[in-house]
Amino acid sequence: MTKWINAKGWLKGYVSEKSKAAVIDEGVNKEPEIKATIVRLVLRCPRCKSLKLKCYGADRPVLYYKCNACGWKFKVLEVDK
Repeated sequence: MTKWINAKGWLKGYVSEKSKAAVIDEGVNKEPEIKATIVRLVLRCPRCKSLKLKCYGADRPVLYYKCNACGWKFKVLEVDK
């Protein structure tokens, strides 16, 4: 999913070019170390685009949210990539 978001240019300025690719630590008698970047996107209500959300339930990987502005209930699926 990150590749698609990056292709759209939405992560420009948030993720550096160095962190996009795996960075390998080349030490003597060490296994290569891969560093990862965590990207968090701002969650908005799909109906009114408000930022006033409350998580009222979690059944991993599904999170249930309610918008405090319009009362709309929706769920978000967490994806590990």
